[in-house]
Amino acid sequence: MRKPLIALALSAAAAASVAGSVVAGTGAAGATPIACPELPQDRIDGAIRSIAPPMPGVPWRVTGMGGSVDCTLNWVRLDTDRGTGSSPVQILLFDHKKFAGTPTPKGDAFTSVVGSNGPGQITIRFKWLGPNDANAAPSGSADVRFQTMPQSPPRPLDPIPAQVAD
Repeated sequence: MRKPLIALALSAAAAASVAGSVVAGTGAAGATPIACPELPQDRIDGAIRSIAPPMPGVPWRVTGMGGSVDCTLNWVRLDTDRGTGSSPVQILLFDHKKFAGTPTPKGDAFTSVVGSNGPGQITIRFKWLGPNDANAAPSGSADVRFQTMPQSPPRPLDPIPAQVAD
């Protein structure tokens, strides 16, 4: 009985690795991680070329990716190459694998995708420094849900805080 179960588990693991899955973010706003097919690298590269770099002469570096529970809204996290915890971060949004923009015009530190609770929806957590905060300990925080919309780019369902709206 153990041999068939082991073979089944190995088959499932092999199928998942061949599919090139990507795990969605989890957290307070997140659901169980979802495996989505990877976005084509040329689309990610094209999206990166279409946005401003985090700082003059400093490139972005891909550090994570995932998708909504139905994989229709995908995201790619970009960090400042060789940056610190307070360096700019940007999230690329892809609607049905087509680049749809970024949540804010320029990157802000302490930004992350915390999960997906519904089809075509992801939640992005924005954090920002308050007046007396240490550089790596932001006290301001807001979760903003982004939703795919028919015939328009994904849009926020919650207000984007003025501190990060740029």
